[in-house]
Amino acid sequence: MDQNKVSKNIESRRYHKHYEGSIWRRTDWGPAIFLSVTPPIAIALTVWYFMTEPFQWWTVGLFVFFYYATGLSITAGYHRLFAHKAYEAGFFTRLFFALFGAAAFQNSVIKWVVDHRPHHRYVDSDRDPYSSTKGLGYSHIWWMYLKAKRPKYEYWAKDLLKDPILYYQDKYYAWIAVFMGWVLPALIGWAFGSWLGGLAIAGFLRMVVVHHLTFLINSAAHFTGRQTYSDSHTAKDNAVLAYFTYGEGYHNFHHEFANDYRNGIRWYDYDPTKWLIRCLQFFGGAKNLKMIPEDVIIAAKMKMDEKRAQKKLTSRTAKAQAEFKEQLNYLRQQFAQAQERFRLIKEEYDNLKLQAPSMGQMSQQMQENLQALKAEFKYARQEIKMVYKQWRRYCRNLQLVEASI
Repeated sequence: MDQNKVSKNIESRRYHKHYEGSIWRRTDWGPAIFLSVTPPIAIALTVWYFMTEPFQWWTVGLFVFFYYATGLSITAGYHRLFAHKAYEAGFFTRLFFALFGAAAFQNSVIKWVVDHRPHHRYVDSDRDPYSSTKGLGYSHIWWMYLKAKRPKYEYWAKDLLKDPILYYQDKYYAWIAVFMGWVLPALIGWAFGSWLGGLAIAGFLRMVVVHHLTFLINSAAHFTGRQTYSDSHTAKDNAVLAYFTYGEGYHNFHHEFANDYRNGIRWYDYDPTKWLIRCLQFFGGAKNLKMIPEDVIIAAKMKMDEKRAQKKLTSRTAKAQAEFKEQLNYLRQQFAQAQERFRLIKEEYDNLKLQAPSMGQMSQQMQENLQALKAEFKYARQEIKMVYKQWRRYCRNLQLVEASI
């Protein structure tokens, strides 16, 4: 039997083993009603507030607080921490994300994760819960209106079920969500003089805004943008979307390197989720932040540049194509050598650092060795970047890739 067919059959059996219920899609009335009626309720309450009470600036501050507290609890908590294990977090950090994540009304952590992990494993296929291949509207919201096979918690979220915070958040999710998302803003608003202002602006209006901005990652981020690191899936990098989605707009990077705690990897990329995680690390609320090695990221970018360049070269002469391939092979060899040096030096440095005692007890010779290796590591890293810049400059001169690096 054909090997590919065998693999597909095994994967199919595994897929059905880890799901339950019928694959037949029909209306899921709970989410369908909730997602349909909350936008008009939010509009009605907001209009009622502005018609019956004088505008007060504290409502804007309360909106902003709940907007970021709930949205970042989804991106930094539900997504990067719980779904992808991009870092580790302490008790109070996890508790905050569980409470304010519930206030975003996007399901419990466990339910959210068991929908998201299959999205990465089966991206763009029929098994992807919100596959972009079924249309913009489907991946944005329509998929939540439909019932399908339910992912088994015991398989997709076995690690999360062991966390008592997440277990009880899932068990009492509805109560927590209503209190944190609606009752708490109304109580704070009442303390400031208007329960309606708190409920309308920081409760319902904020909830609907956060819903549809975060939903853009499932939809728009798979339809518009640049495939910087891979074209094996529809996810795209879109810096504009990042401003509306707490930094999640660099979606091509995320799908290619899902375990990295960052989405925007350059210091100036707008990624408040990344900045929050770093702040948590500084104050002891997060640790073991995962980062994909820089040489791996650059290698992925070079591979995509090469694909785009090869497509444009088809209209050039045979001589131009031969020269390009010769120069490409030379630069690829240079990059591979620089990458190998980078990895060997890094490995040697990490091993020596593990063996070394504290700085106060370290011998002078060991300190000098560490400093020398650190300098070599820095140079090797710069060498990788220099080769990549040469590659980009060569391609730009031939007008084969865009000018940006």
